[in-house]
Amino acid sequence: MSTGGLQDLRREHYAELPEPKKEPEKVQHVIADQYMKTLEQYIDRLSDHVRKIQDEELAVTNQFSAALLSLQTKSHEKRRTREDVARDVYQKKISKIRDKRKKYREMLYDAHAERKKLIDSMQIQKDEDDILRRKLAKLNALNAGETSREQRRTALVDWFAVVFAILQLALIIIYALVADYRASAGDATSASCADYAGRLRPVAPHYQFYTDVALFALVGFGFVMTFLRKYQYSAIGYTLLVVAFAFQWTIVVAHFFRMAAQQRFSDFVLDQQDLLVGMYGAIVVLISYGAVLGVLSAVQLLFVALVEVVVYGINVWLATRYLWTYQNALTPFDEATGTGGVPTLAGPWHAFGLGGDAAHVHVFGAYFGLALAIPLSKRVAARGRGHDDRASSYTSDMFAMVGTVFMFVLWPSFNAALAPSAVQHRVVVNTVLSLCSSVVFAFLGSRVFRGGKFDMIDIQNATLSGGVGIGSAAALLVSPGSAMIIGAVCAVLSTLGYAYVSPLLAKRGVVDTRGVHNAHGIPGLVGAVASVVSIAIAYDTSPFVYGQRLDELFPQGATTAAWHLASLLVTLLLAIPSGLVLGLVLAGCTSPTRRLYSDEVAWRVSGDFELSSTEDDDDGGSGGGGGGGGGAAGGAAGGQRRVRAPRA
Repeated sequence: MSTGGLQDLRREHYAELPEPKKEPEKVQHVIADQYMKTLEQYIDRLSDHVRKIQDEELAVTNQFSAALLSLQTKSHEKRRTREDVARDVYQKKISKIRDKRKKYREMLYDAHAERKKLIDSMQIQKDEDDILRRKLAKLNALNAGETSREQRRTALVDWFAVVFAILQLALIIIYALVADYRASAGDATSASCADYAGRLRPVAPHYQFYTDVALFALVGFGFVMTFLRKYQYSAIGYTLLVVAFAFQWTIVVAHFFRMAAQQRFSDFVLDQQDLLVGMYGAIVVLISYGAVLGVLSAVQLLFVALVEVVVYGINVWLATRYLWTYQNALTPFDEATGTGGVPTLAGPWHAFGLGGDAAHVHVFGAYFGLALAIPLSKRVAARGRGHDDRASSYTSDMFAMVGTVFMFVLWPSFNAALAPSAVQHRVVVNTVLSLCSSVVFAFLGSRVFRGGKFDMIDIQNATLSGGVGIGSAAALLVSPGSAMIIGAVCAVLSTLGYAYVSPLLAKRGVVDTRGVHNAHGIPGLVGAVASVVSIAIAYDTSPFVYGQRLDELFPQGATTAAWHLASLLVTLLLAIPSGLVLGLVLAGCTSPTRRLYSDEVAWRVSGDFELSSTEDDDDGGSGGGGGGGGGAAGGAAGGQRRVRAPRA
């Protein structure tokens, strides 16, 4: 039987049913539409009329019943004759009434069907409008206020958020209460503590750490920055170029400032630790590169690396030489000769400090990049071509997730490579625990702040914020539970940053393509503060940390916490002004009509470049919610997901 026949049967059956007394549920308070209001009023009038017909039918039936009762006193013949007459009259009346009721019930059925079709079509339109608003928000076509209101309106706390929050908080409590580290061997205070051989040896050789950190930079950062659908050649290619150049330049700069700290200039000798130092400098540049991804040319990127590595070297030199953050004991000062008073090399710390320090690497790189982006954003925002290409596709998002997974695996090596050998195991374990906690809370935050669905922006970046936050002196001192708390705080703040802070920055003209402010800046600040707090608490509690004297790690004693805070402030004071100045210089050398976010500008691309970069969009969707829109968005339809600048 055809669908139309089934529908007719339902209509016929509906027409035979009586109209219920209960009023139908109204929807005009949900969907504000004049036609819907008129249709609801029409349905109400029809329902009232059908009920009146049913009342009339009931009245006729009652009259017939009363007539039959009145005939009970008549003789049999008269009663039979009059009953037949009354029955004929009743049947004619009731048939006429029921035909009229059926007619109006059919009209009511048609009205309800029209009402349902209208609700369905309006719901579809509403869903399409919501999708379009999100796409426009990702493409900067909505202002920050509209984006924030939309996210608040769609924010959702569901069973997923509740259950996983409870489970993860329970794990944090368990680790905080029953998990801890063994004390280091070889100290009088730890004679009763069990230990195992090799505790004081490094977790891994320097070259193994180097390979991990190199993969972290090249594969991790390289693939994370492939989210732009038309900028994947440049993302990986320029990452390799920047790493190769900045690596070499960082080693030269580091040795220069090391000799300056030692007050002795001569030829320098390379060793395996220099490989790590070079990679740390390259990663600082990669962090800043994320803020201006798709805006600068290859030559401009090399110029950024040339300048930024020098400023980064100055920052680390000031922090380790004059701010006493990660410094060994000083050599005795000889008043007669005026020599001495410089850090000795025979101590737990490398001359470059912790290496992956949250303030020196992440905060510096993020805010240098943001400051660099401000003048460039003003230069190209109005007339630059290709803004609609600042979006991702399903495929480019999957490539970016490969980088996220690599960084998750290799982040412990990044944090622990230059840490003192006696504490490397704690840095590694704390980093892993902090990362695991940040992954869970990034998923939770993304679901809550993104309207009940996960956003690939958050999953690609906020999941790694725990590695940023624990990359400081806190990794040496805190317990496993505290490391997990740091990771959770970083993840929540990072997802909040992507959802609400980035649109505000975009409204003020700051293009942060990858969202380094949320991925590195905010978690880096959390890590720097955690370092200050953990050092202060450690000195207030005991002169030992896990069997090792605190003064061996921090020769300046209890004042080390204040020095770390001062180092954070100096980092910001160096990064922001130097980034602004460099950005002004590069903006003056940048054409305001430059083509942005496309490999076609600098690369020979294949013949199917346009097709391959848009085919996911034509198929109808990106993993993260789509680009799209008109006007300022410019026709980025379907699956292209987002403008990473607002990361909204």
